[in-house]
Amino acid sequence: MEINELAALGYAAATALFTVLAALMATVWKDRPKARLVSLACGATAIWAALHTFGSLEYLDDPLIMLVIEWVRNLSWLTALASIVRDLAPDSHRLEEIAIRFGSLFLVASLLLVAYYWLTTGQTFANVGTVGGGIALSALGIILAEQVYRNAPFDARSSLKYFCLGIGGIFVFDFIAFSWTVISGEMAVDHWVARGYVAALFVVPLALAAKRSIRLTLDARVPRQIIFYSVGGVAAGIFVVLLLLGDYYVRTYAGTWGDAARIVLLAAAMIGLGGVLISATIRARFRVFLAKSFFQYKYDYRKEWLRFIGTLTGSDRENVADTAVRAVAQIVSSPGGAVWVQEGKGKNYLPVGAWGMELPSGHAVADDASLVKFLRQSQWIVDVIEMHDDPSRYEGLTLEPWIDADRSWWLVVPLLLGQRLLGFMLLQKPRVAPSLNFEDHDLLRTVGRHAATHIEQAESDKRLAETSQFGAYNRLTAFLMHDLNNLIAQQSLVVKNAEKHRHNPEFVDDAIGTIANSVTRMRRLMEQLSSSSAQSKTSVVDVADILDRAARRAELRLPKPRIRLEGEDLKVRADPERLITITEHLIRNAQDATDDEGQIEVVASTDDDELIISVSDTGCGMTPEFIRERLFRPFDSTKGSESMGIGAYQARDYVRQLGGLFEVTSKVGEGTRFDIRLPVAS
Repeated sequence: MEINELAALGYAAATALFTVLAALMATVWKDRPKARLVSLACGATAIWAALHTFGSLEYLDDPLIMLVIEWVRNLSWLTALASIVRDLAPDSHRLEEIAIRFGSLFLVASLLLVAYYWLTTGQTFANVGTVGGGIALSALGIILAEQVYRNAPFDARSSLKYFCLGIGGIFVFDFIAFSWTVISGEMAVDHWVARGYVAALFVVPLALAAKRSIRLTLDARVPRQIIFYSVGGVAAGIFVVLLLLGDYYVRTYAGTWGDAARIVLLAAAMIGLGGVLISATIRARFRVFLAKSFFQYKYDYRKEWLRFIGTLTGSDRENVADTAVRAVAQIVSSPGGAVWVQEGKGKNYLPVGAWGMELPSGHAVADDASLVKFLRQSQWIVDVIEMHDDPSRYEGLTLEPWIDADRSWWLVVPLLLGQRLLGFMLLQKPRVAPSLNFEDHDLLRTVGRHAATHIEQAESDKRLAETSQFGAYNRLTAFLMHDLNNLIAQQSLVVKNAEKHRHNPEFVDDAIGTIANSVTRMRRLMEQLSSSSAQSKTSVVDVADILDRAARRAELRLPKPRIRLEGEDLKVRADPERLITITEHLIRNAQDATDDEGQIEVVASTDDDELIISVSDTGCGMTPEFIRERLFRPFDSTKGSESMGIGAYQARDYVRQLGGLFEVTSKVGEGTRFDIRLPVAS
């Protein structure tokens, strides 16, 4: 196969693939963002490849036509990229001002390069325009593709990375090929042959990007536009200079191996450029370098605050804690984190939300813990990495063992309401963890206070909703009392007629039926009423007796609970009847969730000054979302109308009244464990 035929085959493949992609964007994927612009660009590229196919087979030999189609193809892709960048930038007027200023400089530099090529080679206007446009427009396309990916929302990058890879790859190859043309004085045959195949290969990432739905909203921080042009232009210039120096060295010293060495140099340049663009670690280090070297202030506070508020208020009220973590984590490029909040009258800080990671259940932090005392007194950001390297800077602070053992933790941000420590946020390390300065501390403390206010407001709304539900419950009680009055009236009628008809067998039978029906109805009504309003009478009780009585109440159902006592003299101070009731409730819940062949175990044990009552089962389990959002919500039941849905709420509330802790550990398909931790009776 001759070289012209080989080139024609590559351009023909590109023609077919870009035609198919253009048709898909115009029909099947027409609802995708920027589908019309991308479809036009694909169509222009298909025409470009078709003309090169005819040119390779010597059916077309008009340099002016080739010049026009080169510029049309490149400008169509640049238009699509510029449109996306414009959507990602909130300040379009500022962006246009900078684009005009630096675009003029870029145009002057390109004209100088074209003039140099024209004077040194004496090529025709069409050839000079093709080469000059190839370099200038390709460089601009590379910068725009990089900016689209860098400014893209965090959750849209999985789609946009393929789009940027496809467009950027085509422009990178053209930039290198035309730069090589300026260096050597003519287009290399190998570059010209490979150009069609390269374009065909990059259809694959473009098609993957088009298949996915891309959301172009400003969820991530947009870098300052000055970086867009100055650093991108300098980097491109350095790359070209290094390429020219390498080519000069190869031509001077490689001898007969010159052509092979230049191909190796080209491959190495492409690999190096691709590594820089793909590596998240290199990009992260580069951002840190830029922030330290070029800016008086580390943050653009206006944009940071707008992004923070937009993220914080962009979710529903059920996910406020999760969203708060996300809003704070994105400021310092943290990949995830979790938030602990002191709930209600409890003395412990419990995990209530997470982003980018699973909720770390089971890691409660006591109110008198060293970390809590430090945050409350100093109101300072704790850098876990810095603390490990220099503990003297955090004198008196001892981290929780599970925080100290997990090296992925990075920052502890206090959430303050005035002087009250509502909670704290734990953030994970990014790829490159920068050292914090005064700006980081000030900004994180500020957003921590705002996040605390947002979380507290959401909790207040929930408490208000619960109060409204209890008001409805009181109205329900009034209706039940009305029914009880009706039953009393029936009983009174029986008593009234008894003197007259007591010797009538039919009256006796009817009276017994009426009484039986009344007893059934009263029992059903009483089972629905809560005893929470009754005055509790606490005393020192034997937990072994409590568990035995609770198990006997539930032993008529399967599976029967098994009791295991670990230790002697297991006593706590509580209302025995209420403690029996909540234990029975946990056992019955376990029976509802477990098959008859399953197992339910009730264990009493001691841990230092705490007595632990554990009720575990091998049932269906619960998801973390259900535990966090529904398990302890009053009047929210999965059992239908037969349950009022306040059992778990009452159990946790009473345990907290006793100064204890109520914990839940569950895994779907494996079972659930409830732990009641109470102070041991002295």
